[in-house]
Amino acid sequence: MKTYYFLLISLLSFSCTDLLFEEEPTNDPVGNFESLWHTFHTRYAVFEQRQVDWQELYAQYRPLVNDQTSDQELFDIITAMLAHLDDAHVSLMADGQPFWRGFREFRERTKDSLFNLWMIPNNYVAGNFVNVNDQFFYGKIQGDIGYLFVRHLSDDPAGFIDPFIAEMQDMEGMVIDLRHNGGGDFTNGKLIASRFASQRTLAFSGQPKNGPGPNDYAHTTEYYLEPDGPIRFTKPVIVLTDIYTVSAGENLVLYLREQPHVTVIGDRTTGAMGERIEKEMPNGWVYSITGQIMTAADGNIYEGPGIPPDVFLLNTGAEMEQGIDRTLERAIEKIRE
Repeated sequence: MKTYYFLLISLLSFSCTDLLFEEEPTNDPVGNFESLWHTFHTRYAVFEQRQVDWQELYAQYRPLVNDQTSDQELFDIITAMLAHLDDAHVSLMADGQPFWRGFREFRERTKDSLFNLWMIPNNYVAGNFVNVNDQFFYGKIQGDIGYLFVRHLSDDPAGFIDPFIAEMQDMEGMVIDLRHNGGGDFTNGKLIASRFASQRTLAFSGQPKNGPGPNDYAHTTEYYLEPDGPIRFTKPVIVLTDIYTVSAGENLVLYLREQPHVTVIGDRTTGAMGERIEKEMPNGWVYSITGQIMTAADGNIYEGPGIPPDVFLLNTGAEMEQGIDRTLERAIEKIRE
């Protein structure tokens, strides 16, 4: 009896001092809304850069939710609130609903037709246009300019990049086309960039959000690019970007743009390069947030406005109808200057 009494006192004492758990959110309309809102409040890293007052949005949208709110109404209320962020790393996946993307341009695709990959082999590449796992597409333009299109960075490029660099050693310059790059793993982009590096450079730094306060960020981590690999390409390199160059694709731009022989041509990028983190609501809906703020080597934060090119150039619909990729042609001219 004394033993049980001692254990009970010990457990009660422990629970009063150490077992302080947050209350679990309830699986009802109000609980689901509150769960998502509070996660953004504590973990979303770029409210300031997105020019969004999150408390103000709470005051606007929370009164719209009650115990009788339907799933459809809740989905519409939440996406209307998240749309203010206009963030490509923000998304919502709910049962019976199409995947919702937080970046307006990704929903509307107003500039989608201003790039067509297949125009490249049809009108510009001489000889073979090689497709490697639907991730890398490459060939030679006018016989002496290498062309590499990178569709995404989800898969490890280690088996591809070094043979490719070796094959392109005789080229006078290289075009790395990151237009419509869908992102992936930024370390894969770093591996690619290292084969085009001539010197060690700071690319960007990152700070994860770790609390509800405006200054609650973890320590800063700096990301450098260093030359690597058995052989590298350090002749003129032109990187092409557009509004659909996103996430790890943007990190790759940041790695490359600091190299002295690299020029970026095209449109601004998406502006969503911080870490994307997925979370789950009590009802099973899955959403994502930007959990990290990224600062480029030049000291600017391009979350929102996107990374500006060195030379701004956007194809027109009329040019595309004629089979002309003026952005690519400007890249060719730049290499020949």
